[in-house]
Amino acid sequence: MEKYEKAAEIFKAFGDPTRLMILKLLAENGSMCVCKIIDELKKPQPTISHHLNILKKAGIVKARKEGTWNFYYIVDDRVKEIIKLVDEL
Repeated sequence: MEKYEKAAEIFKAFGDPTRLMILKLLAENGSMCVCKIIDELKKPQPTISHHLNILKKAGIVKARKEGTWNFYYIVDDRVKEIIKLVDEL
């Protein structure tokens, strides 16, 4: 049951267009700071941070700190494959 609960959390995290766009950016760029994601998606910082926190909680992305900046990246390359499949729809 625990495995399916985790899977449901991951699928729920995929279930938002903004989060899918964030994942596409990260898949294409490797890692990005929040400021660059904001620039690309033209959405407010609190919105982007909210979505990144959901992706982080689901274990899809992680952040590494460089100075005062947090750079987010995709943890598992299989996520990049999922994003590629979404692009082909």
